[in-house]
Amino acid sequence: MINTMNKILFLSTIIFLFSCSKSPNNSTPPTKSNGLLPLSVGNFWQYIKTSYDSTGAVIGTSEDEIDIIAQVTISGVTYYQQNQASITNINSASFFINLDSNTLEKIDSATQYTFFKRVTVDSTSVDIWTDTVTSRCKGHNYLYGFTDSTDINGYVCLRNVVYVLDCTGFIFEKWVYYLKPGVGFVRIQHYVLQSNGTFYLQFQDDLSTHHTN
Repeated sequence: MINTMNKILFLSTIIFLFSCSKSPNNSTPPTKSNGLLPLSVGNFWQYIKTSYDSTGAVIGTSEDEIDIIAQVTISGVTYYQQNQASITNINSASFFINLDSNTLEKIDSATQYTFFKRVTVDSTSVDIWTDTVTSRCKGHNYLYGFTDSTDINGYVCLRNVVYVLDCTGFIFEKWVYYLKPGVGFVRIQHYVLQSNGTFYLQFQDDLSTHHTN
C-alpha cells in the first residue's frame, strides 16, 4: 500500500510540476528521445479516421492527430506531454516515456503503464492497469505483445493488443495498435462487442502524414 501511494504521489507531482513549469518562455531546451516512438516537442502524427457500423459498412471519415506539445524533466527522466485530438474525456495531462528501446510507457490519470512493447515471445502478457475511462463498472486493461509483423502502406509494423475488461472480468472492447519503430503508430483500431458476442471494428485511424525531429 505504501509503495502504491508513493507512486501515485510521484506521478501526481509530475503533473503538478508540469502545470507549474510549462510556458512558451521555458528556458529548458527541448530534447529528443529515440525509441519505439520518436519523442520531441513539435512531433505530430495525422490520421484519417474511418468509422464503421456493425455490418462493416463505412459510416463516415474524419481527421485525428497526436501531438507532442511539451516536456518536463524530473530526476533525469524526461516526460513528453501528448494530446490526441479525438480523446476528450481525459481531464489531466498525459505523457509518453521511452523507457528503453523496446518499451513505450504512458502516464494517464496518475497511472503509469506500458503502452506498447516489442516482445520476443508471441502473445506475451505485458502489463495490466486499472481502467479509468469506461462507463461500465471499472475493471482492468490487459496489454499483450505479438511477434508477427504487418505491412501497412509500406511500413512494416509491430502489433500490440489491449483487452478491456469490466469489473466482472468480461471483455467488452479491444484496441489494436500497429507501430513502426522510429516512425510511430501507423494504424489504431478500436473494436467493440456486439450483442451476438462477436467484436466489430468501430473505427480505424490510418497514418496520413507525420513530422518527427
